[in-house]
Amino acid sequence: MFINVEKKAQKLFNTYQQATSEENMAMALANPLFSWHATYYTAKRKKNMIFLNDATTMAIVLFDVNAKNKQTIKERFEKQLAIIWQELGLSAESLADYLAIGGDWQISKTIHPLQIKTITKFYKNVIKPQAKTIASEIDLAKALVKKVQQKGRIYVGEDETVKIIEMAQPFNIKHVNFEELYLKEITNKLRRLSQLDGEDLTADEVDNAIQHIQEVNNQLLDLFLADAKRNYSARTVRRYRDNLQFYLNEWAAHHLSTIFNIYVQTSVDELEFHGVGKTERTNIKTSLKRLAKYLKDKAMISDNEYDDIILYTQKDPVDLDEEDEDEYDDPEVEAFLNSLFSEPEKLPVIFDPQTDKMIDDYLKSFVTLYGLISAQQAYQIIHAQNPSIDKKRFDQYIQNKFDEMTMEYFIIDFSEAFKSVDIAPEIFIFSPLLIKDNDTRLSSFYKHQLGLPYYIPAKEVLIDDKFSPFANISNYQQDLEKLLANQYGLSGDDLKGAAFLSLYQLKMSDYGLELSSVNGAINKVIAFLNKEHGLKVKQDKVNEPLIKLLVLIATNIRRPWNRGWTNYEMLRAKGIAELVSEMEINLEDPKLSSEVISEVQAGRINRDELLSFLESSNLPPKVISKLYKQVEEL
Repeated sequence: MFINVEKKAQKLFNTYQQATSEENMAMALANPLFSWHATYYTAKRKKNMIFLNDATTMAIVLFDVNAKNKQTIKERFEKQLAIIWQELGLSAESLADYLAIGGDWQISKTIHPLQIKTITKFYKNVIKPQAKTIASEIDLAKALVKKVQQKGRIYVGEDETVKIIEMAQPFNIKHVNFEELYLKEITNKLRRLSQLDGEDLTADEVDNAIQHIQEVNNQLLDLFLADAKRNYSARTVRRYRDNLQFYLNEWAAHHLSTIFNIYVQTSVDELEFHGVGKTERTNIKTSLKRLAKYLKDKAMISDNEYDDIILYTQKDPVDLDEEDEDEYDDPEVEAFLNSLFSEPEKLPVIFDPQTDKMIDDYLKSFVTLYGLISAQQAYQIIHAQNPSIDKKRFDQYIQNKFDEMTMEYFIIDFSEAFKSVDIAPEIFIFSPLLIKDNDTRLSSFYKHQLGLPYYIPAKEVLIDDKFSPFANISNYQQDLEKLLANQYGLSGDDLKGAAFLSLYQLKMSDYGLELSSVNGAINKVIAFLNKEHGLKVKQDKVNEPLIKLLVLIATNIRRPWNRGWTNYEMLRAKGIAELVSEMEINLEDPKLSSEVISEVQAGRINRDELLSFLESSNLPPKVISKLYKQVEEL
């Protein structure tokens, strides 16, 4: 019998045979009728053990399990099982067969994390209410038989439980394909979820729908990855897992998309505009292709659906030099790195120290929210919330910041600094994450942002950065310096340089914040520390504090996102094209709509982007001229 025990409860099973090999786990997955998951909950300072069968609705609860009586767990378990068997109307002979075929207990770690989640939910919704009025294990066992539980993760009732067990007699598991039943239920859920329309949902309903999609995605990935382990290396399976969890849960789900409609709304290639490089996008497409093949082999998707996904996941032409490219070959970046350790000049105060700091906080928040914003647009937002900030002194503040590049933001006049970049000749504040791939990412991101409205939080939220769930990695610099000094003996410029460049490499790394490649980013930093500072850092116990800190920093970096919009707001955001189309323009007397005027005045629409759209529209030249003049006067 396979008993898969949650980590916190494993000490209570150390007197039984331990079986942690992958072969045992595979056998448990293949024979769910003989596989149970186990954990405990605490009530009145006592541990009460719950067992949940992987294939049926059977659950067993043992009260007050502890170190003194743990040798009797198996005996008590079998007594409870006999009661359940009798309540289900099954014969004593079949129970004897079940226990004989199940054999000795094989204790291992959990093979389905979701099964532990199910136990927790089952305890909260079923066991806890029952246990308030039932003090006997026997009475509780009888009561639980009458309650709905889960077969695997599919809800079934009492009658179906009996049917499943009877079908399995004499316990030849081939009679019932539980994986197929479970997979079909999952794909049906995802098909239904792919039909959701964000326009019909409230903000809370959007968030709930996203969470539901993510939960069902995880159930699908559990099955897919278990199958993949039979054909691919552990490293490949981990890559599939990380790529698919990121794409399906952190990208597609937020657009209310599933595997059944990703090719309609959520292009993998659009991730380029959010810091994801070509290699990573190719890896995501490969993982999606493998998932589609799995679903096709299991007859869960049609040939046409499979062909649609395959067409969607065609690889981009591979740049053979991409992975060998030195990200610091760019002269602009090289000049920046060379200037990092020179003592910066103290900038003159433009307004007053408090106001200057406030503007700096604004700029940091703008980059966190938007990735890239023009100085003109930044001023519109700041001035709207702080009318006393005049344009002349703000422009001087920005000019003074030209040569002060930090990890938080860069300020550059693109007409002078990057002549090859296809961006309007303006001054821009932008994320350093966008300085990659010969600046093509920067121009691509700029084009992607054109026409998108800005999400503008209230001032107290905006300048305090309260909206961001991610930490500012600069906060970790002190911890990193302390560790490098104490554990590795660095000091002076070596210490400052090692800490700053480690942070900088994490933020600028080719892994583009894709968590599946965090190890690659960490290894890159370690290689730098070993080469430049003569250290001998390895991924071992001695260096664990440094590795953990680097991982903590890497996973807390925020990528430039869709101008800070929430899930609900992104689904409803009107672009400039939609706003103009709704104006119902009178060609004889064309006027901007009140909605467009208010959006421009509030800084949510860039005046220049609106002018650019009007110029390229199909409206008559005289109409464009009149609307153009109205926009300029706003």
